[in-house]
Amino acid sequence: MDLTVLSVFVVAALVVAAAPGPTVLQIFSHSMNPDPLRPASLIAGSIFANAVMVLATVLGVSAVIVASQSAFNVLRWLGSAYLLYLGVHYWRMRAGALDASSRSVAKPYRLLFLQAALTSLTNPKGLVFYIAFLPQFVSPGVDAHMQLAFLGAIYVGLCLIVDTGYALAGRAFSGLVMTAGAVRLKNRIVGTVLIGAGLSLLRYERA
Repeated sequence: MDLTVLSVFVVAALVVAAAPGPTVLQIFSHSMNPDPLRPASLIAGSIFANAVMVLATVLGVSAVIVASQSAFNVLRWLGSAYLLYLGVHYWRMRAGALDASSRSVAKPYRLLFLQAALTSLTNPKGLVFYIAFLPQFVSPGVDAHMQLAFLGAIYVGLCLIVDTGYALAGRAFSGLVMTAGAVRLKNRIVGTVLIGAGLSLLRYERA
């Protein structure tokens, strides 16, 4: 693969990865909790989902889903319903969720992992990205499957870096928003954005 093409891909993929989305928003929000395993669980779920989508792209599964209107619509509706559910959950979240008294309570790390994974896997925009963006950087004359796997691995690595960056930013910001009122406002902002993303996904159509 030409180094110039690879460099362009890395820059473009980094821009795409850095664009705030529902999963990134959740990572940023949970990183304000004193327990670092909360955002770490979400990051792990996000990376797992992206790795699955890379594999699906290499195997051609994502192309089949996008080509089938029925399968695409089912995925879109599931993704929208899940984002709406998460948005309502954040709106109803108690402001005292980050109080010191709650720190000793067992954290549902597995649920956070699944939450991030489902948010990513049920978003058809992700599949469209993988089958529309990655192939543009595949060079002719070389095994396409190997190139897609290589490019997908680079993108997953960039996602890990970006997600970690958002988690660190949220942790640094946490000292400014630990009052009950600020936490409540933060939760409602996150909930509103997730609900907006869910409604937007309902209207999303393939290009």
